[in-house]
Amino acid sequence: MTDIDDRNIEEVIKSLEDIVNERMPIHKGCHLLSGMYSLGNELIWYDFVEYNDYLSDIPLPDEYKLWNEEALKIKLKKLDENKTRVLSMAKELLNEIKGL
Repeated sequence: MTDIDDRNIEEVIKSLEDIVNERMPIHKGCHLLSGMYSLGNELIWYDFVEYNDYLSDIPLPDEYKLWNEEALKIKLKKLDENKTRVLSMAKELLNEIKGL
């Protein structure tokens, strides 16, 4: 395994741990993992790319204050409806990678 491979693995693990431990919103985590996938990181599952596409219209927490309250509730409901599945996938991938 090369140094680049080790760095890639560490970057993926950190992102997954941040998602699993809810230090990072799931839609931001999917965005980061999707970017890694696009750059050729073979550890990332394509499912994260699909969730990134689906959740890309949800604002980040810093942007909440800029949104109309009702519109924000709709977006956050969408986020909440997908949270369990994304957290589960992140845990599963994290366990798989740590088992390498």
